[in-house]
Amino acid sequence: MNQRLLWWLGTALLLLAVHTDWNVPLAAWVFPIFLLRYARRAPLRRAVLMVGLSLLIGQVFWLGVTGLLFVLPALLAFGLLVLLQTVAFAADRLLAERAGALRTLVFPATLVAGEYLFTLVTGFGDFGALGSTQSGNLPLLQVASVTGVYGITFVLAWFASVANTIWTEGWPPVKRTVLVHVCLLGLVFAAGGARLLFDTPTASTVRIAGISPAKEADGASSDALERIGVKYWRAQEVSAADPAAVGAAFAPVTEDLIARTRQQASAGAKIVVWPETHARVLERDQAALLNRVGAEAKQAGIHVELAYALYTAQAPYIRNVAVLVGPSGEVLWTYDKTHPTPMEPMTPGPGVVPTADSPYGRLATIICYDADFPSLTRQAADKDTALLLVPANDWEGFAALHAEKATFRAVENGFPLFRQSTHGISTAVDSHGRVLGKTDYFRTDQQTLVADLPVRPRTETVYSAIGDVFAWLCLAAAALCPLWTYRRNR
Repeated sequence: MNQRLLWWLGTALLLLAVHTDWNVPLAAWVFPIFLLRYARRAPLRRAVLMVGLSLLIGQVFWLGVTGLLFVLPALLAFGLLVLLQTVAFAADRLLAERAGALRTLVFPATLVAGEYLFTLVTGFGDFGALGSTQSGNLPLLQVASVTGVYGITFVLAWFASVANTIWTEGWPPVKRTVLVHVCLLGLVFAAGGARLLFDTPTASTVRIAGISPAKEADGASSDALERIGVKYWRAQEVSAADPAAVGAAFAPVTEDLIARTRQQASAGAKIVVWPETHARVLERDQAALLNRVGAEAKQAGIHVELAYALYTAQAPYIRNVAVLVGPSGEVLWTYDKTHPTPMEPMTPGPGVVPTADSPYGRLATIICYDADFPSLTRQAADKDTALLLVPANDWEGFAALHAEKATFRAVENGFPLFRQSTHGISTAVDSHGRVLGKTDYFRTDQQTLVADLPVRPRTETVYSAIGDVFAWLCLAAAALCPLWTYRRNR
C-alpha cells in the first residue's frame, strides 16, 4: 500500500472517529493503524508534517461541527492538542525500534501523556481523549473505573501499535508480543464483562423526570424579547432594560416548566430536573420563583432541581445556577457553574460540588461542561454521592459529545447520573454506564426524559480513590522514554 493511500485512509477514518454526532467507534481503533504505518514509512520530516496535518484536519472539522471555530482560545488550545498528538506519532517513529520488547508501548504511553498534558495546560477538560469515542462499548468502558478515560485511550493506541508492528515485521519476530497483547486485551474485555454480569441488581429505584419547555413557550418568550428589543445573550443589555417588560418576556418559559414540574410529580416522579439556562430569571424575581416551586415541591413531596440563567445588576450581570428545592419547600443548595464554556461571559463558581441527603441517597450536582472535568466530578464521589444530577444545554451538531462524556463520569465514580439537556441529548445512566433512558431535543416537540434509576450506595471504584495515577504514570513514561532508549542503545 503506497504512502499517499495510507495517509488518505487514516485521515478519512479519523474524521469518522471524531465527529460528534455520527462518530463510528470502530474507526477510532483503525485510523491510528494507517497513520502509524505512514509515519514509519515516509521520510521523517514529511511524516511529521503530514500526520500533523491529518490531525489538524480532524480538529478543524470537529471545531467547525461544534460551532467553536470563532473562539480564539479554543483554536489555540486545540492547536496544542494537535502538536501533542503529533509528538506521539513522532515518538513511535523515532523510539519504538530502539525500545526492544517494549516497543509497542511507546505510542500508547506518549499519546495518553499528550492527552493528559493538554488537560493540565489548557483547562479544557478531557476534550480530545481518544477513549471518549467508546462510551457505548460497555465491557471496555469498565476500564474507566480504574484508569479513567485515559486507560481506554491506551487500549486503542496499543492495539494500533501492535497491529502496525505485525504489519511491519511479520508474525514470527513478534508472536510473543502479540500473544501477550491478545491475552491482556482479552482480560480487559473479560473483566469488563464480568463487572457487568455480576453487578448486583436492586429492586429499589427512584423515578426522575427531566423536562424542557415546549417550543411554543420558547417562541413566545423570544417574540416578547424581540418586541422590546432585548437580546437575552447580552446580559448587560437585559439588566439595563425595563425589568417588568423583561420579566414578562421570560415568563412563558418558567411558567411552562412549573406546569410540567407539577405534571411529572402527578405522574409519579420523585425528582424533577430542569435544563441549564433555558429558563431566564431576573434577580428581583428569583425569590418569587423559588417560593412557587417550593410550594409545588412541598405539596407533591418531591425534589426539584431548577437550573436557570440569573441576571444580576452587577458585572458580569449573569450567573449560571442550579438550585435544589426539597420536599419541605426549602432550598437545599445553590450551585454556580464551575467551568463556563468560552462563550459564556460569566464568573466561574467556587468549584465546590454541593450535596444533600434524600430518601434516595445523597444527591449532588454539576452543570453541563463541568462533567468534562473528571477531578470536579470526583468531588461527588469523595462525598459519597449516590446520584448525580446534571442540568445541561447543548446545541445542534454537538448534541451527543457531552452526553457521552458524562457516561464516563458515572463509571469512573460508581454512581448513576441523570443529565437533562435542552438543545441536546438527555441521558440517564447507571453506575456501569448502561443507558436507562435517552431523549433527543431535536426529535420531539417537547423533550421529557423519565427514567427509574437504582437506589443504593455508591459503587466503590479504584479511580475514585486514586484519580489520574494511570495518566501520570504514562506522562512519566513518556518523559523517560527517550532517555531509556538512548541508554539501552549505548
